[in-house]
Amino acid sequence: MSCVVSSPAVVSKPAEALSIRGNFGWTAAGNAVNAACQWGTISVLAKLASSDLVGQYALAVAIATPVFMLAQLNLRSVLATDVTGSHAFRDYRRLRFLSILAGFAATLVFAWANGSKGEGWIIAAMGLIQSAEWASDIYFGWLQLHERMDRIAISLIIRGIGALAALAFVMFLTRNLLLAVAAAFLVRVILYAVYDSGIAVRGMIEPAAGKPRWADQWLLLRTALPLGLVMMALSLSSNVPRYFIADRMSNSALGIFAALASLTSAGGMVVNALGQTVTPRLARLFAAGDFIAFRRMTARLVWLGLAIGASGAALALIAGRRILLLLFRPEYADQANVLALLSGAAGIGFAAQFAGYAITAARRFREQVPIQAAAIAVSAAAAYLLIPRIGLTGAALSIAASYVAQAAASWQVLRSALEARQ
Repeated sequence: MSCVVSSPAVVSKPAEALSIRGNFGWTAAGNAVNAACQWGTISVLAKLASSDLVGQYALAVAIATPVFMLAQLNLRSVLATDVTGSHAFRDYRRLRFLSILAGFAATLVFAWANGSKGEGWIIAAMGLIQSAEWASDIYFGWLQLHERMDRIAISLIIRGIGALAALAFVMFLTRNLLLAVAAAFLVRVILYAVYDSGIAVRGMIEPAAGKPRWADQWLLLRTALPLGLVMMALSLSSNVPRYFIADRMSNSALGIFAALASLTSAGGMVVNALGQTVTPRLARLFAAGDFIAFRRMTARLVWLGLAIGASGAALALIAGRRILLLLFRPEYADQANVLALLSGAAGIGFAAQFAGYAITAARRFREQVPIQAAAIAVSAAAAYLLIPRIGLTGAALSIAASYVAQAAASWQVLRSALEARQ
């Protein structure tokens, strides 16, 4: 994929912002469709291929995702909370494309290292998919800053449906995972070229005078790097159990675990939609010193995250086996108890995620690094001890333990941020 940076850009006349309700509605719709299509990808693979092949796909995702979580530097959040305009959009865009190239190069190294296992090409293809997605994401940050989540949602809907349809069609015809992933990548590239970098931001960005300075890029990198480390660590804390499953159990077991975990994406969709919607508003409240409103909104979000997880766990306990039989195969349904554990753990993770949005809105980036480092350490220790003994149940418990550590540390950092301003 070409990563040529176009002319530097600044704001022209941003489209009128939508209301919180309107932005949430659009974001929820976009994330719902996109999350459903991500789950649909696992479901299609589970129906058309063996659990071992699903495991290969899940391992490729688990390897490529942390790499790109670091490489993308979470520039979207930095941009979306840059309410004072401390950096021009052109700086964000240029740095994003440079970081994408670095991330893809790193992914190729992992692909080469896994080539002897027959999984290298899948990992490389996953790197291409991630490159296309993060290229679009920097434009999403600009739209999020100006509270035009409708245009982001349209992209997510087109991407989700188009990529799933392409992958399913090619997989049905060929039963070749690499070709199917390549088809999904092609859809993303076309969408980026036509809509994300064109139609979605047309009339909002215009060429700016002068050339971008490397000093500005370096300053932005220093600002964003802690968030990139946080995002990588966040991804690792949830993916570490998958590495242990692949190493201590099998790719087939990993495929089953990935399919179960994909069902928690429905709750994650709500969390991401609401978190992305309220982040600019939370940033303005914090910058204005309205800490009562900031606290009230954050607390409501945290309780909502816990409630979503509790509801998912209850549903899994009541009808988990029937749901898994309907969506996958009998070997997946035998792990219904693991689905309930994953759903309950997800609720703790959602609460921690909402606290993380609030911390980001307060622009306390560096403090998030030790939070995620602790979560990784807890996840790895629990996975090392539990997975060899109790299998996939141990993997679910290790994720729960990492979320508890993340939630507790995040709340403490948030309290410190508020106390420092009062």
